[in-house]
Amino acid sequence: MKKISIFLVSAMTLFAVASCHKEPSPQDRDNEYLVYTAPSKDVDFSKFKTFDIADSVLVIGQSDKPYYSKSNNALALIQQYRVNMEKRGYIYTPSNPAAELGVQLTYVEKTERFVRYYSDPYWWLDYPGYWPSNYWGNWTGWYYPYPVSYTYTTNALITDIVDLTPAASDDDSKPLTIVWSAYIGGPASSSISLDVKRMQESIDQAFAQSQYLKRAE
Repeated sequence: MKKISIFLVSAMTLFAVASCHKEPSPQDRDNEYLVYTAPSKDVDFSKFKTFDIADSVLVIGQSDKPYYSKSNNALALIQQYRVNMEKRGYIYTPSNPAAELGVQLTYVEKTERFVRYYSDPYWWLDYPGYWPSNYWGNWTGWYYPYPVSYTYTTNALITDIVDLTPAASDDDSKPLTIVWSAYIGGPASSSISLDVKRMQESIDQAFAQSQYLKRAE
């Protein structure tokens, strides 16, 4: 959908803001994804009736360049948003220039690698729960520095809902407004199918904590 493609800048902006924001520990939610939602100020969501949703998910971080995905996993996330929007009373109007709301999904994946060199054999002393060094005998002397390294991967689903009504008017110069944003993110598991399931549940949670997002009855 042509109008949806302009959301790329806003999605990147939201990701940059989210990256700089200190997230709560994943342990606070029993290793579930963090779900953050934010409506635009003074928006009456009840006045909208129809919506369109991009038929692909923008993927950032899995390759050198961003790309759009129509994989089964991407379509499952798109479908989850469609179901929730329809439950709120909005009418799905695919590829309709008169659609009033547009939904864009962006998936972001990032892997961090940390390496630290130690010359002290008791490098584990800073970690709670490890046995003290005298359990093994007090080794003395110089030890050749060696690295301790680990990696971890996080992923996130960023969503923007945009008011498309200015695009349907004669004034094409009027900018579109993001009326709702959602950030779903946390540690990635070893299974992409499991992560998709967790994200689907988090999408439901995003709507659960956004009761204002519904069409007038």
